[in-house]
Amino acid sequence: MKRLAAAFIGLLLLSPAASRAEEGDSKPLFKVGQRNTLGTGGYVGHGGYIQYGDEWRLKGGYSDYRFDGSTGTTRSFSARGAFQGENLSLGLNASVTPRNDAYANRSFGVDGAWTFILDEGREEESGLQDFELGAWWAQTRHSQIVPGTAVLLPERIVIINQHDFGVNAALTAWDFNLALDASRTIYDQDFDDLPAAVRFRPRLTETAALVNGFPERSGSARLEYSGWRPCAPYVSAVATRYKIQPQPNSLTAGAGVALRWGNVVLDLGYELTRQKGSPDSKYFNFGGSVRF
Repeated sequence: MKRLAAAFIGLLLLSPAASRAEEGDSKPLFKVGQRNTLGTGGYVGHGGYIQYGDEWRLKGGYSDYRFDGSTGTTRSFSARGAFQGENLSLGLNASVTPRNDAYANRSFGVDGAWTFILDEGREEESGLQDFELGAWWAQTRHSQIVPGTAVLLPERIVIINQHDFGVNAALTAWDFNLALDASRTIYDQDFDDLPAAVRFRPRLTETAALVNGFPERSGSARLEYSGWRPCAPYVSAVATRYKIQPQPNSLTAGAGVALRWGNVVLDLGYELTRQKGSPDSKYFNFGGSVRF
């Protein structure tokens, strides 16, 4: 808890600098953020990032998690380079998870989107602000050490390559923002031929994926209202179908609020994950960010 308290104190100490940046002529170029998650099964996760730039951006991130029954703490490091123009946005992502509990991964991805300004050129505002269409691709290389048996097989490393293809859309109108995302995942392995230690590896990178197995299809929706400057409430939902059947589908519902004070934003959220045959999993997220 000391680490969590320190994160909030840091945000408050930076708030005067954030206010000065907002009042000055120049735009803030740095953004620092942190997120914490507490949940079912003793799950504890932390994440943080630092971003530099306005139109051209560089971002570095770190995250970790542990839960009851895990061996040590799993840590991940990420980097992103992006261009954010008035209409066009492009990004490159990379991450690495060093080996822990016999598992490691590394990933690379690209994404792009185009924003249509709906009120541009109109004499009177219609309430329709903009509409965004985008697509993305990511490749993840999973590496799992499978213990050997005394008689049959020696210890070996199983490599699984995962390719994710996705499309997304977002509409901003009347101070509401509706964002939709759909993805399809392809693997280079037949899961029926893999050992159970590999096939049911938990993928605990986000709280929406805190169930065993590898996803095949996923869809998400998020609705946010930004008409109140001090706070922006939101609701979200994520549905996932898994490659290994009869692994039940999972559904995660969430709600939260972003509290703004100058260039400081504090985030509070709650998520509930439901999967047939398993107890519900509940997660509380809190953190924040500051620009300066």
